[in-house]
Amino acid sequence: MARAQEAVPGGQAPAAVAPAPDAPSGRAKASQPQEPAPIPVDHEADQQGAPVRLLTLEDALRIGRRQNVGLRSAELLPEQARMDLLYAEAGFEPELYGNASYGESESPTRSQFQPSTSRTTIDAALGWRQRVATGGLFDLAFRPARYETSGSSAFPDRQFTAEWAASYRQPLLRSAWTDYNLAPINSARLGVNQAQHEFDRAVQDTLLGIVEAYWELAFARENWRVVLSSLEVAREQLRITEERIRVKALAPRDRVADEAEVARRQEELITAENLIRAREDDLRRLLFDATDPSLWRFNLRPATPIMVAPDPRPRAFEPLVDVALAQRPDLGSQRSAVARAEVAQLEADRDVLPNLDLVGSWSSDGARDAFHQAWSDASNIEYPDWSVALEFSIPIGNHAARARQQRAALEVERQRRLLHAATLDVTKEVREAVRNLQSLTQSIAASGESERLAKSNLETEQIKLSVGASTAFEVQRRNQELSEARSRHLRNQLDYRVAESRLLHAQGILEAPR
Repeated sequence: MARAQEAVPGGQAPAAVAPAPDAPSGRAKASQPQEPAPIPVDHEADQQGAPVRLLTLEDALRIGRRQNVGLRSAELLPEQARMDLLYAEAGFEPELYGNASYGESESPTRSQFQPSTSRTTIDAALGWRQRVATGGLFDLAFRPARYETSGSSAFPDRQFTAEWAASYRQPLLRSAWTDYNLAPINSARLGVNQAQHEFDRAVQDTLLGIVEAYWELAFARENWRVVLSSLEVAREQLRITEERIRVKALAPRDRVADEAEVARRQEELITAENLIRAREDDLRRLLFDATDPSLWRFNLRPATPIMVAPDPRPRAFEPLVDVALAQRPDLGSQRSAVARAEVAQLEADRDVLPNLDLVGSWSSDGARDAFHQAWSDASNIEYPDWSVALEFSIPIGNHAARARQQRAALEVERQRRLLHAATLDVTKEVREAVRNLQSLTQSIAASGESERLAKSNLETEQIKLSVGASTAFEVQRRNQELSEARSRHLRNQLDYRVAESRLLHAQGILEAPR
């Protein structure tokens, strides 16, 4: 792994290279090794002591996976889905409840046998209720009360009551049994899986974007050297023309075409330099967050070479499709969407049924002049009561439930069709990725040969010009052909590097190194 390096102000730069002169003064001797000309972006960073980051592709993927701002926000989606799951599971948590009240009432005299009375009531309740997975609701409560009555001889002045009461209501048709009542929890679990798959997809999309930005930067840097090489050829041709003008072999106006060629090449070099800065910003934005104040001062230098020797052997796409169908996060997300729609359909099917509830109740109470006596009667079950009942209800027509049922069935079918379409898209994407790799393998070989021939043609044309058998225009044309051949060869290398990652992305296995 290439470690990040920082240029120390006033010290030696990590990749110091002597700057190229504005124009070569003569041909370099073959025996003298020539160092590559420094890229202006690197030269400025070295001179200013700006932080330098030498990055391999693995380093870039690792940093981007950890610091990319988009991923740091997307990773919260599965956490939100987990909170939805906790909320759904909380529906079966037990509940402790209680209440207390105080009341006074007075009644007027109605007859000799019904004199005016006043009554004071103090009562309370403390209970525990629990919803169970079958849809039933269990309730257990203790209810004490105190009554004070004045003005009537039919009732004691003070009375205490205590009651233990338990009840259980179990749906038998609508809203009944575990598959229905656990549906919200199952749906929430599928939502967690779906959110995780979507996050995994976002990770792979981001990593692919980092790969593309990395190789685009590497291409821009190498292409700058290609443009510089063409400029040096044009400058050398201008030097030769001026030398021939000096010895009266050519007229002064013959330098105009060569000067125009040099100016055009200089314009291309300026554009190529600006492209490096733009590609560097693209990669920087994908790799780093805004916590580092020196974010925009980093000089990023790719350390992984762009040149590659492709394997010419053909690849079978069938095993790769199998991997994609098993690993692609978007397919996993769509499968979860289908399962959630099926859970919703189950609920809608059950909601069409009528309400039929089995209700059971039991109580034990006591009423005495002293509270401890009432408590003893209730706790010892001196006066138990119990009952069992069936309750039935159904909306006339039940159109609302039936409409929801039909809509849920249509949603299941829609999600299944989306899954089928996504499967076809994944298969097509893998096939295209394999074909692109094979095509680019052939293109690299062809463009490499084209570059070799273009270079040979330029050298031949320069020799012919030196003996008067050619013209400066032909040399310029051959120089342009060589520049274009080199750019095409670099672009094919770039496309192949990206296509390798696209194939991994198509299979759903593009990951950052640990």
